[in-house]
Amino acid sequence: MKNLPYICGATTLLLISFTLVSGAENAQKQLKPVKPPRGAIILFNGKDTSQWEHLGSKKPVEWIVEKGIMEIKPGTGNIVTKNLFSDYKLHVEFMEPLMADKWSQERGNSGVYNLGQYEVQVLDSYNNPTYKAGSCGSIYLFKEPDKNMSKPPLEWQSYDITFTAPRLDAAGKAVANPRITLVWNGEKVHDDVEVPCGPTTASLGGPITQQGPIMLQDHGCKVKYRNIWIQEIKSK
Repeated sequence: MKNLPYICGATTLLLISFTLVSGAENAQKQLKPVKPPRGAIILFNGKDTSQWEHLGSKKPVEWIVEKGIMEIKPGTGNIVTKNLFSDYKLHVEFMEPLMADKWSQERGNSGVYNLGQYEVQVLDSYNNPTYKAGSCGSIYLFKEPDKNMSKPPLEWQSYDITFTAPRLDAAGKAVANPRITLVWNGEKVHDDVEVPCGPTTASLGGPITQQGPIMLQDHGCKVKYRNIWIQEIKSK
């Protein structure tokens, strides 16, 4: 195509935004939430946040809930489940906000913390490089996903996490490390990965435990969540 003007700066961002929004509108119409299996515990059904509370204060969740979606309200803090879990399969659907003027960790940052300790990173990693094991789908600062399955912002994505909790002896010492399998947007990107590095950054901290809550991180970005459910696995 000849004689096209050179486009840069704010104009480029506007064109990128328009393209992503237009494509995402079609994607949202086609994507349906995954139906929870029989026996699953519904952690967020699109109507209320009664299964959750704010970390530390135990106050009711201040994130925005409307039209079946829970959106992070930046500055209100992380939320944790009231119930504790050990071994489980966890399903989470999330949508990255459009933050075309931001880069790396400033673009759509959040996280899903297993037992409140072991983070699977949530980030807009669609054409957005960042540091090693900090991208979307990473076991944070430990292992990159085997494949980048990121969709553009404003499209729904899914995590299916199979988590095996650490095992402790009678004295409370860890004798087996936690393990994580992650299926991201239908593709397995971590396959029963042992996590020997202890609780990850910005976790609940404290000693290693065999039970804990699910935690969703407020990292200052308006990430949206929906259709969160968990199936507990009986320990062998």
